[in-house]
Amino acid sequence: MAKQSMKKIFFRKSIAAIFVLGLGILLGFLALCLVYMLPVDNMYRNVQHSRDTINSQAELIPGYESTTIDNYTDSIMLNEAICPVDAPLIEKVMYGYQVNYFKQYTQQENLLRYLNGESGYQYQAYPHYWNGHQVVLKPLLLFFDYSDILVISTIVQSLLLAAVIIGLYQTGKKHIILPFLVAVLSIMPTAISRCLQYHDVYYIFMLGCLLIIWKHDKIKAERMYLLFLALGIATSYFDFLTYPFVTLGVPLVLMLVYNSKLYFPKQIFYTIQYSVLWCIGYWGMWASKWILGTLLTEENMIARAIISIKYRGSSQVGSRTVSIFEVLLENLFVYLKWPTVLLIGISGIYLLVKAIKIKSISPKTLMPCITYMIICLYPIVWYMISKNHSYEHTFMTYRELAITTFAGLCMLAELGSQSAE
Repeated sequence: MAKQSMKKIFFRKSIAAIFVLGLGILLGFLALCLVYMLPVDNMYRNVQHSRDTINSQAELIPGYESTTIDNYTDSIMLNEAICPVDAPLIEKVMYGYQVNYFKQYTQQENLLRYLNGESGYQYQAYPHYWNGHQVVLKPLLLFFDYSDILVISTIVQSLLLAAVIIGLYQTGKKHIILPFLVAVLSIMPTAISRCLQYHDVYYIFMLGCLLIIWKHDKIKAERMYLLFLALGIATSYFDFLTYPFVTLGVPLVLMLVYNSKLYFPKQIFYTIQYSVLWCIGYWGMWASKWILGTLLTEENMIARAIISIKYRGSSQVGSRTVSIFEVLLENLFVYLKWPTVLLIGISGIYLLVKAIKIKSISPKTLMPCITYMIICLYPIVWYMISKNHSYEHTFMTYRELAITTFAGLCMLAELGSQSAE
């Protein structure tokens, strides 16, 4: 009877997961169709107003690669938004066209030349991603320029951070506020606010955290699997491959915090289950773009995607081969500058001393720490999957290490809170 019940639960959850993934694909496709029907003339004029901002690719603080704003990729996003290609709607959605002069210009130069009215351009397809960011970017560009959008986003990001902190306090988890603040500060929110391509992951993991905070008493641990599936789907749909694992790791830690009374085996079970569901959502959504592209266009996008995956996941960087240790080390060099080391170190020491002082460390309380330690290793898992990409783009992929920071500090904070309860 127990086995039959387990099979029924598994079957029911599988059907629900397939339905949610299918719904995500359908809604994502329809949303892109709608925004690609919008006229681009006013978008073009609004992007023109922000030429100086587009041309400001740099480290906000010289010597700190972690503060790099990536106008290279922002230029691609803006280029796609205003590209005037005359093609069938489905083709525009699948290919994500942009203007290109094919003269070895940078992405910023391509965009700026087009904004200056230079002729001789052609249209280049960029079908690797869903490009779901256009669902938000195109409507915003009808009314605001690039600089306006960055300022608006800065305000919204600050409000989201405040909402999470308030939520943690009001739901009796004020001991998690310090770990959360340290994790967010360590990924340089100032740089995130100045770069469109960093926004998506920030919004997704923040909204995921808010849902866990405000719905944890209504959505029990065994039913939260659909949330992590949805987080994976949303990350794949909106993100440009920046620091995607954060949308899994940070909410996953928060889920453990709000389910600290679970038996240790249950914690491990849900950690594995939610991680698998996130991956199904992420890779399933991504694969759906390639399958749809192959079915709806004359190109084999699946073959193109496989080539891209092999390249970005390989150990080959230029003419040399890099190990996972080298990839991790390169990201650590970007992440662990002295200010960040001091911030994390002082916070960790404070939480550890607090736990020791109130004598909350025992074999019983240490057992759940294993789950947090497992999640601490998640950035390494991502770096192993995407060695080439994570080595070449450390200025953004270092942010995956915030998972380790948050999981480690939450582990210490939970130790210190257990005896106080």
